[in-house]
Amino acid sequence: MRSLDSLVRTSDLWGSRLFIATLAWAPIPYASNRPWAWSILGLLVGTASVLTGVGRLRRGAPSRLPLPVLLAAGASLVVLVWVGLQSLADVLPPEWTHPVRRWAGEAGLPVPATISLSPELTRDNLMRLLTYMLTFAVAFAHGLDGGRAKTLFRTIFVVASVEAVYGLLVHFGGFPGTFPWETTPKPYADVVTGTFINRNNFATFLGIGILVGLALTLEDVTKARGGSDLLRRLVTIGEQCLGKQGLRPAVLLTLFAAALLTGSRGGFLSLVAGLLIFFFLGFLVVRPRWKSVLASLLVISVTGWGIFALAGDLTWQRLLATEETGGNRIYVYELATEAVRARPWTGHGYGTFAQVFHLYRDARLSALWDKAHNTYLEQAVELGLPATAALYFGLAVLFLYMLTGIFRRRRNQIFPLVGVSASILVGTHALVDFSLQIPAVATAYATVLGVGVAQARRHGRPLGTPEPAHQREP
Repeated sequence: MRSLDSLVRTSDLWGSRLFIATLAWAPIPYASNRPWAWSILGLLVGTASVLTGVGRLRRGAPSRLPLPVLLAAGASLVVLVWVGLQSLADVLPPEWTHPVRRWAGEAGLPVPATISLSPELTRDNLMRLLTYMLTFAVAFAHGLDGGRAKTLFRTIFVVASVEAVYGLLVHFGGFPGTFPWETTPKPYADVVTGTFINRNNFATFLGIGILVGLALTLEDVTKARGGSDLLRRLVTIGEQCLGKQGLRPAVLLTLFAAALLTGSRGGFLSLVAGLLIFFFLGFLVVRPRWKSVLASLLVISVTGWGIFALAGDLTWQRLLATEETGGNRIYVYELATEAVRARPWTGHGYGTFAQVFHLYRDARLSALWDKAHNTYLEQAVELGLPATAALYFGLAVLFLYMLTGIFRRRRNQIFPLVGVSASILVGTHALVDFSLQIPAVATAYATVLGVGVAQARRHGRPLGTPEPAHQREP
């Protein structure tokens, strides 16, 4: 009994450690984008959430949550319930059954009447969606503590950095596969992809790491009050970067170089969007004099141009070749919109886009398209418009909460700042690709989002921390 009680008391700590290990594991097995890999990821996140929840209850953590978090949780619950209903047979009105399954049933085939075209795929993707939501919840719980919030950010930065270095070594080492022991050439053998398969997804993952690394490096700048204080803090950071902390800027440069060497156009443009928001909001927080602003812009521009000149040729060439897949994507968007019109309220079933698209594709498309290359449109096809609106309503509420939190707080502003900037990054890329549908990217973003929301509160005793000992009942 004593050992069990000890385990319960330390479960929160073990939950934190397991969660950190999970973040490190997620990108390794092909970005966890294989059934066995995302199943392991779901098990790890689920276990971390149980340990964290038990620990929080044992510590007497209050159940009070900010209104935006409650609204987002409610919207998420609606989506989860709806996805579950899509996969169940004979629960909802018969006229809601997917036409293909209804026709199969009328033909005498033993096909359950479900909304989803493939209830098995829908249940599988429900597990993935629940994993991402639990990731946010665990990150939020641990992110309420400033020290743990910084630990989670450092973990993401280190993991992204290791991925960047590994990707560069594999690329310049001439290895054909994702891992050195693989002899079959990977799909993007001529670019940097790390342990990912798709260069666009890897670029998004590195972009999140870049934003986190910049925030950790420039954290002291957000505390500046006035131009002279800003200049003093920048000089101090510069001296530290040239001294004992010189490794961090070197790693940041490596991350930038690896991101450019992915050759991802969408990844590059979304990173630029995220960086613009990051520095714009940072300037609003610090409110420096114009001389300091111009000097900072000059340093940023020169550094950025230098990195692009050294490693950006591939990305630049692909930016010039904008018609490479643009025409086909327009056709995909048109056909996906047609699929939405066919079932706007119920959708075709979460996770079934590849199967649904076969029903609508025509002679204009010869290649296989298993993704819409627009996450919003794809989820409208699968979930239906009401559930898609509920999903993004929750995210929008959290985004606005972090945005206001940047200016509400007097310390730890880097966390909501990165949360907002990373949301712009992944949200922009989701317009033209599917990075958010890759488990390693989704868990990294959910972690940044959870920490950003947790640290967006104004002040006072952090939510989720125990009361002082003298205030507790014996």
